[in-house]
Amino acid sequence: MGRRTSPSPSVRVARGPHKWGGQALVEFALALPILIVLIAGVLELGRGYSFAVETSDAARDAARLVAGKTSTTNGPGLTAMCNLVKADLAAVVASANVACPTQVNHAPPFVAGTDYTAPAPDHAVVAVYCGTSLDCSGSVQSNYNSEVDVSVYYGFSDLNVLGGGITITGSSRATTAW
Repeated sequence: MGRRTSPSPSVRVARGPHKWGGQALVEFALALPILIVLIAGVLELGRGYSFAVETSDAARDAARLVAGKTSTTNGPGLTAMCNLVKADLAAVVASANVACPTQVNHAPPFVAGTDYTAPAPDHAVVAVYCGTSLDCSGSVQSNYNSEVDVSVYYGFSDLNVLGGGITITGSSRATTAW
């Protein structure tokens, strides 16, 4: 029968719970709110970028539509442009929350409160400048190659991670073909 020897003093056998487990929990509790705010901020930036792409696409499509001549008409007009903007923004905002169009009598930049009403959160406002004709119906033949500027303003409502109400703008310029 062999004799049992006790372990050497430099080797310790772990017995019972680790006595430093509470320290890790406190550090995690301190770091968790910061991590949550960082993750929420990144998600909000991604959401805001997505809305910026949508508003920019809507403005570009609207400017092309208003500036385009079809085989049967001299331009589709503002009502058709408004319907196109509502369709483009359908993924972002309900069509009832799109106010359009506000026709402006000067070239951009447009000023909130003067040229158009600033959008409320989760609402969109469309401002249009139809060049010197001031008529986006396309019925004026003498204004061939006149500019059309369309700006779409969206009231982005974030989680207050980025500071609250932000207006996202998409704008486009096209030259009329009528």
